[in-house]
Amino acid sequence: MQTVRQLLENKAIRELISVGPEMTVFQALQVMAERDVGAILVMEMGDVVGIFPSATMHGASYCWGAPRPAPRCATS
Repeated sequence: MQTVRQLLENKAIRELISVGPEMTVFQALQVMAERDVGAILVMEMGDVVGIFPSATMHGASYCWGAPRPAPRCATS
């Protein structure tokens, strides 16, 4: 089984991918889809304030186009 280090070494993207808490859920999901990641850090003023995994949205029943603030799914 691979270690986390080995997995990260094989990733093409070597930059921190994050969104701000003011972004909508739809915008955060768009960034994740564009970057092919399953979760994204929520950062505010240089600090990690949460993580938004795409799994949070499984089973969600709302209009994808409706602007909603990104939730703080997990906080540090």
